[in-house]
Amino acid sequence: MSFLCRLMPRSFRRRTGAKMTAVHMPRNAATATQTTTAATSTPASITNSDDLSQLNHDQIVFILPATRTKVSSGDGYLIYSLIEVSPETIKIDNSDGVDEKQQPFKLEVTHASQLPKDPELAQLLLPQHPTDGEGSQLPPPHLRSDTHIIVSTRSGIRLAVPFYEVVLRPLLDALGLEDGPKSERGYGYEVTITENEHTIRDFAWTHLTQDRTRKRTIVLLSGDGGVVDLLNGIGEAQEHHDTNEVPTVGILPLGTGNALFHSLHKLEYGRYPEGKGPSSLVLGLRTLFTGRSERLPTFRAEFSRGAKLIGAPKPIVKDGEVEDEGGKGLKEVDHLVGAIVASYGFHASLVWESDTPAYRVHGDKRFGMAAGELLKESHAYDADVEVRLKGQEEFKPLVRKGKGEEGGKYDYVLATMVSNLEKTFTVSPDSKPFEGQLRLVHFGDVGGEKTMEIMQAAYRGGEHIKMEEVGYEEVEAVKVVIKEEDPRWRKVCIDGTIVEIKKGGWMKVRKERGERLKVLVA
Repeated sequence: MSFLCRLMPRSFRRRTGAKMTAVHMPRNAATATQTTTAATSTPASITNSDDLSQLNHDQIVFILPATRTKVSSGDGYLIYSLIEVSPETIKIDNSDGVDEKQQPFKLEVTHASQLPKDPELAQLLLPQHPTDGEGSQLPPPHLRSDTHIIVSTRSGIRLAVPFYEVVLRPLLDALGLEDGPKSERGYGYEVTITENEHTIRDFAWTHLTQDRTRKRTIVLLSGDGGVVDLLNGIGEAQEHHDTNEVPTVGILPLGTGNALFHSLHKLEYGRYPEGKGPSSLVLGLRTLFTGRSERLPTFRAEFSRGAKLIGAPKPIVKDGEVEDEGGKGLKEVDHLVGAIVASYGFHASLVWESDTPAYRVHGDKRFGMAAGELLKESHAYDADVEVRLKGQEEFKPLVRKGKGEEGGKYDYVLATMVSNLEKTFTVSPDSKPFEGQLRLVHFGDVGGEKTMEIMQAAYRGGEHIKMEEVGYEEVEAVKVVIKEEDPRWRKVCIDGTIVEIKKGGWMKVRKERGERLKVLVA
């Protein structure tokens, strides 16, 4: 039995020999619980504001007038809430993901005869979009075009499939979106379940590169890897005068670090006291249904001849099938496009060495676990780093902060366009969404203990940039020449994708003009 079929719930298992499969889920495959047991069931009535006060506003995705839904519930309102099980309580098999019998999500639908006068609830009431000229305000305009759902089966702790089945699908159904092509009965969408590491890039090439004349919205149930796969599956970036359509992406953060999502929604997180407010998934759903699109800034990372994409550090085998050969070069690559981070040193090693089944089941905690092992070794990375600053035409050697020295060994070299690599790990506090500025964070051979102090300071809102050992500046481009003998220390990271550079080879990172994708934000 294949990996995909083992992971997918029995209610919608379907398999073809193609690399990319549009899977149409059977109706009523998903259930919504508490006040209703299915998305098409009649919800129980809560008739007064005292009852509504018991609802957790942070869990509410949206509210619909009951007359605008397919649920026969009379007047009033339907309140859709996402209930999440703590990741620590989910039993996860090292290879297959979440157990089919254990459900990490519940979608609760509550019927209320009226809503209290609450500004927060009013902001969650749909529709909030102008009509399309035919009197229809639902679904939102960006979901009325050519809409595709991509479910990444291996992202994070592998919760994308149950999230689609139990949460996203009934929400789309409530807004009049049905799985399948658009018909006279309403708006449609297609679903792609990833089968391997090529699925999303193949999708981008087929749907987003060969035909750029249609408006498309891609709903991505994945982590940062899904975004970088889309970016690299698309052809060259389009200039602003280009008349072709630029796809819009809605991100539902089901990966490990979810750096891009957290960075784009940092202002939204800031509206709430620490530890309060909607979860990342609730915020992602709200953004999907009520957000606006903005151009996603990107960078281009170029590599010297012989650079190779690298898989996980250890083989991943299940039932005799090799999902990832582990540590072997997959193919040569001369460049990648990114939107988050390009790194060499401790960060790149951490991302690569934590990408094993044993670490992945721990979600974002995997980084801390792998970091402990790396810091024990306290390896200093032998490299030459050069930068090109604004107004300069040539690269110049990087001067390390504190010592005023050029050259030497490094522990950390990281170029980024975003503020956060995790929700609470602020690597570049000056970075703002959509500004498109590349910033470099770096420090030399400071030892394992000091490296840990610097990382801990980054978890305190980015205080590491105030430390005398840490350099932090705006750059136009960065070049890293890698001089290590051991291939283990010659890995670079581009938005979570690992590339191995030959000894004496290099990585160059520069900002990219034009646009490849737009992204939905709150």
